[in-house]
Amino acid sequence: MEQEAPAGWEFFDSVDFPTDHIDDPMGRPRVRHVVTAVVVGHEGAAWLPRLSEALWALNPRPDRLIAVDTGSTDETAELLAAMPGAEPVVSVSARTGFGVAVARGLEAVGFAPIPSAVGPYGDDGHMPVVEWLWLLHDDCAPAPKALEQLLLQATITPAVGVWGPKLRLWPRDRELLEVGVTTSLGGRRDTGIETGELDQGQHDQPRNVLAVSSAGMLVRRDVWEALHGFDPRLPMFRDDIDFGWRASRAGFQVGVAPDAVIYHAQAAATGERALAGTRRHAYQLDRAHAYYTVLANAPGKLLPLLILRFLLGTILRSIWFVIGKTPSGAVDEWTALLGTLLAGGWTQARKNRRSLDRVPYDDIKGLFSRSVHALRHNLEETTSTISERIREAWADEPEEQVVTTARRAKSTARVAADKPRWRRQLIRRPFLVAWVVLALGAFIAARSLIGGGVLRSNVLLPAHESLASLWHAASAAPPGVTPPAWLAQFWAFSTVMFGPTGAVNILLLGAVPLAGLSAWVLLRAFVVDRVARAWGASAYGLAVFTNGAISQGRIGTCVAAIVLPLLGAAVHTIARRRRVVVQGSWRAAWFAGICQAVLFAFTPALGLLVSITLVFGGVLRLGWRRQGRQLVFSVVLGLLLVLPWTVQLVLHPARLGQEAGGPPTASVGPGDSLAHLLTGTPVGAPAPWWFAVPLILVALIALLRESRQRYELLGWFAALAGLAGTLIASRLGGGSGPLMFLMTAGWIVAVAVAWDSVGKSTEIIVQGVLGIVLVTTIVTAGFWLVRGADGPLWRGPAQDLPAYLASSQAPPQNASILVVRKDPGNAMRYSLVKDGGPRMGALEAAPTAVQSKPITDVLSTLGGGGSGEEGRQLAGLAIDYVYLPAPVDQNLQSTLDSLPGLTRASAADGDASWLVDRSKIKGETPLHDQTHTLWRILGIIAWIIALIFCLPTVRRTVAVPHGTHARRDR
Repeated sequence: MEQEAPAGWEFFDSVDFPTDHIDDPMGRPRVRHVVTAVVVGHEGAAWLPRLSEALWALNPRPDRLIAVDTGSTDETAELLAAMPGAEPVVSVSARTGFGVAVARGLEAVGFAPIPSAVGPYGDDGHMPVVEWLWLLHDDCAPAPKALEQLLLQATITPAVGVWGPKLRLWPRDRELLEVGVTTSLGGRRDTGIETGELDQGQHDQPRNVLAVSSAGMLVRRDVWEALHGFDPRLPMFRDDIDFGWRASRAGFQVGVAPDAVIYHAQAAATGERALAGTRRHAYQLDRAHAYYTVLANAPGKLLPLLILRFLLGTILRSIWFVIGKTPSGAVDEWTALLGTLLAGGWTQARKNRRSLDRVPYDDIKGLFSRSVHALRHNLEETTSTISERIREAWADEPEEQVVTTARRAKSTARVAADKPRWRRQLIRRPFLVAWVVLALGAFIAARSLIGGGVLRSNVLLPAHESLASLWHAASAAPPGVTPPAWLAQFWAFSTVMFGPTGAVNILLLGAVPLAGLSAWVLLRAFVVDRVARAWGASAYGLAVFTNGAISQGRIGTCVAAIVLPLLGAAVHTIARRRRVVVQGSWRAAWFAGICQAVLFAFTPALGLLVSITLVFGGVLRLGWRRQGRQLVFSVVLGLLLVLPWTVQLVLHPARLGQEAGGPPTASVGPGDSLAHLLTGTPVGAPAPWWFAVPLILVALIALLRESRQRYELLGWFAALAGLAGTLIASRLGGGSGPLMFLMTAGWIVAVAVAWDSVGKSTEIIVQGVLGIVLVTTIVTAGFWLVRGADGPLWRGPAQDLPAYLASSQAPPQNASILVVRKDPGNAMRYSLVKDGGPRMGALEAAPTAVQSKPITDVLSTLGGGGSGEEGRQLAGLAIDYVYLPAPVDQNLQSTLDSLPGLTRASAADGDASWLVDRSKIKGETPLHDQTHTLWRILGIIAWIIALIFCLPTVRRTVAVPHGTHARRDR
């Protein structure tokens, strides 16, 4: 009695139903196909009902259906027994792989019998008979025409012994999974299908391939028996590629029939169910089987190169997993490679397969994926993974319930559809337009600073000539002196920015657009209106110019301006993320720590102010909850990343007022200029102080509103904190430029949030206030373009020395030059110039008074008229030249002219120089550098760890073409 079809089997459309006959279009004699289907199930209760429906819809159906259950604990066995025409279920252990389960089912039940009316294999003159084995997974569903189309292609092309269908996404999607599969010699599975590619008939040409999926594979019986089925060492993953590779080596062709469609869920690869027959991770198992398949089948002459390729790939992928905070992925990589190589199963497999070698490798070489394709796919997957994980990592909850979809729609500019696409995009993206204007404006404003030489100012020493010299300065200093922490960070930035000189050019001349882009990252977190966001980012970028950071060459403030909004975005992510299970974001906390380390290094005073604010905010406002601990952790991390510079800041508080690159900047206080103090404009800034008055007035007016005051108050808090820090710094005699920049940034945030709240108000007062803000910004931008970025900042040679003295510092002479400055009425000052110095970082790493005492004693004697022994003493100090820049003190010049051992050398107008005779004295300089190797190594390790922990987590994926969402190893 035939079983009844299950309810709902009309799942398939009527168009999918097959015709009644399988005829060869070429008119060749008919062939009788006898099909034995084997279904292997393991914990497949979720998918077997759909497979049963699909089997009911098949026409023709298999002549025999064998069901094998591999130790399932759910209803799999009952569902297998209920399939149409199924033989009694064959039960095997849960550790049985797919290929072995198929073999056990065939041993227990056997192939379908040949009808007696036909005769065995046509030897009685009847229709020829061909026996087939059809393999099915429990998580697949063949379309009603699937078996018919497979047999039709087998009739048309009888030379092909293995056929495979087209695989689509389960349960009935048009997304393609496979139309044949191949592999590279590096072990990468390649389907030739792009992620998310839809089936539009683009792959519907039957063709020969290296292998086909075991889900729906149709194998001729003689091929199956000649190859002894699937390799038992491959319980799952890559067993189909290994089988197809062996079939191709043995002379059996493998083809794909795209008109035969099967829908596949790939439950094991996607992690929707536990792996059967193994305790290993899906990724580890897939990699191990990939190595085994290549090693067991590749030509022997290629094995040494392939093993080296596997080793290199494992190293690179392990580094990628470690960087992506998935060390278990790196463990899986090495376990898969070493386990496969050392187990030795592949060597025995090579011996057993020597009898299959009937076709040379060169004849089937075209079936394999080229290495360049594998490299391209790896790059594409890496790029897409990074972008996807970054979006997931920094995605934040909606700021407030009032930020609704309707409001976002209101903030979007409406553009007529008939306008060109590029115009619509520009109108809808005002910040893109503003940023392009800022970038072009930066180039125009720097017109007088473009050319040869290096950027210099009275607060910016010349950049180092090379990365090597910059690294030496970052890791070496006189004994007892700590090299500044910002040099190491600047070295890391210079490695990707065309060297130290290029890095200085980008940070100074490109500070306005870079700061604007950074501010946009912060404002997009809580400012919805695009125009308000574009204005806030643009005004923030122009604030770097009005603060005088560019024109004065204050590289520390420029870096702080770029980093501050990024720190704010990280803090916002920590404070505003309120999920049911997880609060805060440790990834954002690590990133915030890195930002604070940069502030501590480049602008210590600003870094200290921000860290104190975050600690009090984390403890008092957020409490000692997860988010508060994350903020405190970020501050501690920032202090640790700049060790031992942190210790120097504690021991020498005066260094808090310094900026990177040179001496402390000018400070203002109550007794200097009240207008400059209240408007946050340092003395000597290129823009007049009254440019900031409209901004401050609008920020004050915004406080009178009742709605959305939270971020406005935070902006005002930043401004007042900058004002308080400026007062303290000015009383201590330190620099206040970065602190005053914080004041301006706070006002900009307050106005941008207020603008966002009022939106497109039609009130005349509101429009007038916003018009004042726009006009002020436009006037400031015009002033920036007209005035330019020059001022105290200028471009020239790295040293103010005569050409012959500058060249003498190069090998082989390597001269040391004592530069002495004696202005009338002032004390004598000096600097010892060697190795092309002084350069950036020299002031922070200057020798101590004890180390420079021998030179100081000689100059003190010269200032008092000299004793006649100074020439010999200078030679003993390994000094080659004494140079007096203009204006030259006549008394000192006369004293040096009269000293034995000093010979007058040529000099420029108003200068004077003397050559020290060192022919009779082997001198030694008292200033020696000590390399802080241990601290640099520890610092590199700490920064690598911090960078790794602030990056998104990398997911291990199994190489199946199921889109990025279906290859996760859960």
